[in-house]
Amino acid sequence: MQIQALNNIEPDQTTVGELVAQNYHAAGIFRKYGVDFCCGGGVTVRKACETKGIEESELIDELCGIQKSTPTDAENFYAWQPDVLIEHIMDTHHNYVRSKTEEIGYYAAKVARVHGQNHPENREIWSLFVELTNELLTHLKEEEETVFPAIQALYKGRLERKSTEQEEAIINESLGEMESDHEHAGSIMASIREKSNQYTPPEDACTTYRILYQNLKDFEEDLHKHVHLENNILFEQAKSLLA
Repeated sequence: MQIQALNNIEPDQTTVGELVAQNYHAAGIFRKYGVDFCCGGGVTVRKACETKGIEESELIDELCGIQKSTPTDAENFYAWQPDVLIEHIMDTHHNYVRSKTEEIGYYAAKVARVHGQNHPENREIWSLFVELTNELLTHLKEEEETVFPAIQALYKGRLERKSTEQEEAIINESLGEMESDHEHAGSIMASIREKSNQYTPPEDACTTYRILYQNLKDFEEDLHKHVHLENNILFEQAKSLLA
């Protein structure tokens, strides 16, 4: 599915289905507003807004803003200090996980329910994604409340030459566990990729089915970037500060 910026939307001519076909991330916005982008995707944006009582300009602004929230690979993360890198990880990847797990979980449950009999692998995919979601949300909480503050305090302590024994203990105890969590999350995504035939929907797949697989593919790609930033850069910085 080709991804395009959603600009120059003509609400009385452009249909919901056309926008989702241009950029599948639009599906999440339509779902948020209760607009059927699957079987009911043939209606125009204006008609959908009138039917659902949605402020047209508000919906269009959200649709046009999709590209602005897309992560970029242009930054030289190796040159960033730990506190700046942590802020980026939380703002970009942690927020992405929290926003997407609920959306993808909804699609996965629907596809498993509607298509599970003919394509039983989707029931397994849904179960695996529920497991992944639960583990990731717990993991993010642990990082944000314990691990990241300890790294930030250790970095600041080194700059100010203050005692950091408590932070050092937390980091020594936590980094191995965090890396193990990352490895397990990656293995769950690998299982999902295998069961989905490398995120390739069958020919009889509906729009929701296709949106699910495209979102899962993107989720795995973001997870790889997320884990790279933590395992290979942030955690290595923390280990260097411990030395």
